[in-house]
Amino acid sequence: MNRGEQVVVQAKSLRKVFGKGAGKVTALDGIDLALNAGEITLLMGPSGSGKSSLISVLGGLQAPDDGSVMVMGDDLWGQSSGKITKFRRKNCGFVFQSVGLFPALTAFEQIVLPLKHMGFDTKTANSQAKAVLAEVDLAERAHSRPNEMSGGENQRVAIARMLAKDPKLIFCDEPTSALDTENGAAVAQLLRQAAKTHNAMVFCVTHDDRLIPFADRILKIEDGQIISDSQKDIT
Repeated sequence: MNRGEQVVVQAKSLRKVFGKGAGKVTALDGIDLALNAGEITLLMGPSGSGKSSLISVLGGLQAPDDGSVMVMGDDLWGQSSGKITKFRRKNCGFVFQSVGLFPALTAFEQIVLPLKHMGFDTKTANSQAKAVLAEVDLAERAHSRPNEMSGGENQRVAIARMLAKDPKLIFCDEPTSALDTENGAAVAQLLRQAAKTHNAMVFCVTHDDRLIPFADRILKIEDGQIISDSQKDIT
């Protein structure tokens, strides 16, 4: 595996502090980090170690107090909030433990609706929805609603919705923790496929050791600092 050839996220000296005085908590304490296209990086650590803060800062959801994030050649937090929103909408995909599907919509509609909101015409949106549902092996579930599917199937719909816009940066927060072994493995394989087939950068916060065999790189964080960085070659 060739590493370091396409850095798409470069963070330097990131700091994030919450609260004041005795209640002050340093969530990120001078983090430097580079993330590559085509790789899955896991971020692991105890609760309160800074995992969610780091994914929020790198994903354009929450500004750091200090430091910089260069994303695909642009200074992410040096832009206006409007430009950050547009960048995130176009280039970023998010997968959370809570899948956030609309109860009244079918799997097909869950994907078509946001694509049309982004400006895709109906024909293209429909075509994309069919393609990604097939990619996550849910073509036969296109007309099912969330209450008619399992938790694993709903998570795969959420991943299909994310993949439909072909994001270059994918951020995941505990995507498999609520799933059984079979569905957890299916979701992990889809994230690996997104990295290897779509050349996406996949950055995943997790406590789930079952994701380790699918990862290229494992970071461990404690007290707002990266304490270990191990790389694997599993291709």
